[in-house]
Amino acid sequence: MGTSMGKGSQLESDSGCTLAVAIDGPAASGKSVIGREVARRLGIRFLDTGIMYRAVTWASIRKGVDPSRERELTSVAACSEIRLVTVREEDRLLLDGDDITDHLRHREVDMVVSVVSAVSGVRRALVAQQRAIAEDGPIVMCGRDIGTIVLPDACVKVFLTAAVEVRARRRTAEKAGNADYEKIMDELMRRDRIDSEREDSPLRPAKDAITIPTDNMTIEEVVQVILSKVQ
Repeated sequence: MGTSMGKGSQLESDSGCTLAVAIDGPAASGKSVIGREVARRLGIRFLDTGIMYRAVTWASIRKGVDPSRERELTSVAACSEIRLVTVREEDRLLLDGDDITDHLRHREVDMVVSVVSAVSGVRRALVAQQRAIAEDGPIVMCGRDIGTIVLPDACVKVFLTAAVEVRARRRTAEKAGNADYEKIMDELMRRDRIDSEREDSPLRPAKDAITIPTDNMTIEEVVQVILSKVQ
C-alpha cells in the first residue's frame, strides 16, 4: 500500500489487541466513506477489502471463468497480485500491475461479486493478503468479515447498519440519478441474502462489536462515535 506505516510499526497494543479498527456492515451502509475518514483523522492507513473481491471478480470475468466454477475462481484469487497505491492523493487498485480501479463498479461486477466472494477458496486467499497488509502497521479496515475473521483481535470493532430502503437511496444518489431505485434495492437485498447465508464467514457482527444504526446519522456523527471508542 502506498501509505504503509512500515514493517517496524508496533502491531500489538499493551492489552494484546491488534492496533486496528475493523468496520463491517452490509452494502451501502457507509463503511468506505466512514472508514476512510476515520483513518484520515487517526493518520493511519485505510483498506476497503471489498475492492479486493471486486478485483478478483473483474479478473474472472476477463478470463471468462464461470461463477459456478469455484476451483477456477480460487485459482484466480490465489494467483492475482493485488496492490493499493496512492496516485496524486487518490487510491488506485492494481491487479498484476494494471490499474483496474475504473472497472470495479461496473454493473457486470456488481451482479457477480457476492457470488465470487462467497467461494471459500477465494476468501481464504484474500484473507491471507488482508492479514499481511495489517501486519505492516495500524490500519482501518472495512468489509464484511473483518471483526469476525480477518482481524478478530482488532482493538475496536464496529458494525454499521441501515434499513435497505435507506441504503438504496444512498446508492441511487451516488449514481447521480442515473439509476433505478427499485432495481438497486432488489440488488442490495439479493447481496444481503448471499452475504448473510454463505457458509464461509457470513456477514454478522462480532460478539464484541459496537453496532451503529446509521439510518438517521450524518457521516460526521458516525465518525465521532468510532473515534471516541478508539481514543
